Amino acid sequence: MGNPGFLETIYGILFDPVRTFRRLADAPPLLLTFAIVTLVNAFGALMSILTVRTVGLTDVDPEIAQVVSPAAPFLILAGFFLWYAKWLGYGAVLHLTAQLLGGSGGARGTLVTYGLAGLPAILLLPVDALVVVANLGQSPVTVLLGLLRLAVFVWGVVLLVIGLREMHRFPTGRAVTTVLAPVGAVVLLVIVLLIISLSGFAAMSPVWPGLPAEF
Repeated sequence: MGNPGFLETIYGILFDPVRTFRRLADAPPLLLTFAIVTLVNAFGALMSILTVRTVGLTDVDPEIAQVVSPAAPFLILAGFFLWYAKWLGYGAVLHLTAQLLGGSGGARGTLVTYGLAGLPAILLLPVDALVVVANLGQSPVTVLLGLLRLAVFVWGVVLLVIGLREMHRFPTGRAVTTVLAPVGAVVLLVIVLLIISLSGFAAMSPVWPGLPAEF
């Protein structure tokens, strides 16, 4: 059985991810994935620009929003291109972690999995369009949109776990560890650096005359 086509891949990842990732595992379609994620990200960036121009930055202080709004489209466009760097960078981290945990898939499969795991973002496009057309920036719809974004994020994480499991042919537990280990390592590193910084600052405090001795 060959790989599914463009629309079949999108539908399969969203609604039948186990079987679809299993079909893609033998010959991961990197170019097809590149085309899909480019279209999704392009439409997402376009909707973000339209939202900023129509509704504004509703979650930002008005004074800050007044300064940031003119640059927002350029920041969104920069984010569009930076996504590819994130795709390659975080994809490499995921692949290295999967290999350390005994995964048997190739780097191509990891990149395909990471790219396609972001497909639930498609479901945000109609909602964003509704916000723009109906000018619902200050309504409870924005709260619902925030909840929907959270649900899409969780859905994407679940798809990433499923995809890594099928691509690397290891148990679900190892796939979960592959996804969570890099995040945990970053959090641990931040905590260690924070402790070191605070310890160094506390050690220097007697030298600073303006600081209380008990600091």
